[in-house]
Amino acid sequence: MKAKICLHSFEIKHQAQLLNAVKKALTDYTVTYKVKEKYLPDNDMYKFRRAKFELPNEEGCRIFCYYGIVVVSDKLENIADIVIEYEPENLRSCLFVDKFVDKVLGSKLQFVLEEPDIEERIAQSRGRSYLQELEEYNKDCANSALICHLPRQLYAVSKMWRQVLHRPGEKTFLRQLRVKLRRLRSLFTLLKPLLPKESCEGWQAVLKSKTALLAPLREYDVALLVCMKLNLFCQREGKAPIVRLEEKLKNMRQQAADAAMAGLNLNVLTKELTKLLLFLQSVQRKAEYEQMSLEEFFAVRAGAWCDKILSCGCVQPGEFPMQELHRLRIKIKRLRYALQGVPELNMSGALLRNFKVMQDALGLLHDDYVNRQLVEQILADNPNDEALKYEAALFFGWEKAKADAAMENLAEQWEGFCDSLAKWRENNL
Repeated sequence: MKAKICLHSFEIKHQAQLLNAVKKALTDYTVTYKVKEKYLPDNDMYKFRRAKFELPNEEGCRIFCYYGIVVVSDKLENIADIVIEYEPENLRSCLFVDKFVDKVLGSKLQFVLEEPDIEERIAQSRGRSYLQELEEYNKDCANSALICHLPRQLYAVSKMWRQVLHRPGEKTFLRQLRVKLRRLRSLFTLLKPLLPKESCEGWQAVLKSKTALLAPLREYDVALLVCMKLNLFCQREGKAPIVRLEEKLKNMRQQAADAAMAGLNLNVLTKELTKLLLFLQSVQRKAEYEQMSLEEFFAVRAGAWCDKILSCGCVQPGEFPMQELHRLRIKIKRLRYALQGVPELNMSGALLRNFKVMQDALGLLHDDYVNRQLVEQILADNPNDEALKYEAALFFGWEKAKADAAMENLAEQWEGFCDSLAKWRENNL
């Protein structure tokens, strides 16, 4: 079966821009054109002009340019796609794709990675897309997860990078990007046995580096949110707001944002994700998983992750160091994100709520720990600022009250979470 990779641009004003980008990346080709228009249920439709590039020197490879419009839920969107069709089992074909992607993404046009099938794209926009209905989906082969489950996560991350770089100061976009990166990493780790060890670890490091790049921003945003809530409280109580501490944190956050965004380029990020998709589509499948069903594979992997969490035993206040609680939170979050990307395993609403409650409780404790370190560093850098010391004391008191409340309920919440997880594991895995 042939594989496809789609590069989508948001800023194309004429099809000639796409055509020129493709022509500059090719040496020998013939091109034909076709116009297609199709109406779908619910008044959805698409219309485009397609250019098909046949490549006589690259057997099994073809390039398509699509330029037009798509209407979904009465919203008009542009189609400006370069779709690469190739044979993933053919090394020469894969090498061609690798070089072609380098050339196209080296142009001035900006691209993101996107779902190649326009009708599937429409279904996703309407929330009517199901992994089990994809042509590549094979419930009897665990390896099919590499080309069905992971690509959706890649597309989501790629498009979110574009949003973040387009509006770098938007905190909501940054948060969404962090979540999408976490989901991608969690699912990638769940599928790790399907991939060669060295290559898998290399890509894990690449994805982790992007999450680490954004991590300091999240910590400053959390601390600033505490300042905002504390200032609202001070306003109600007629007390002076903590303006100096808040200003220090804002300045540090801006410096961290500038450092994180410095040198980032959308096409470079898209190239990285495209190369990962090419790897997933073309990697040699492990024979032992060709006969294992998706449900069996996911049950084994998720079951092992559940056992690691349940083996932690009782979590009693004061008995677990913060580093261990943080590692436990990461395991819980990783399992939750992975399960959300695996429809074959039915994660009940009750279990999802228990995941969220436990994750939030551990998150409060970790945030208190990190926030204290941030503010203590600010105090160390300003040892003679008495007003700042007073504001820091208010900040510490506010955070400690929340952390104490979270710690007080932790053992009971942990017991409820473990019961819920154990029952789900028994009934579903």
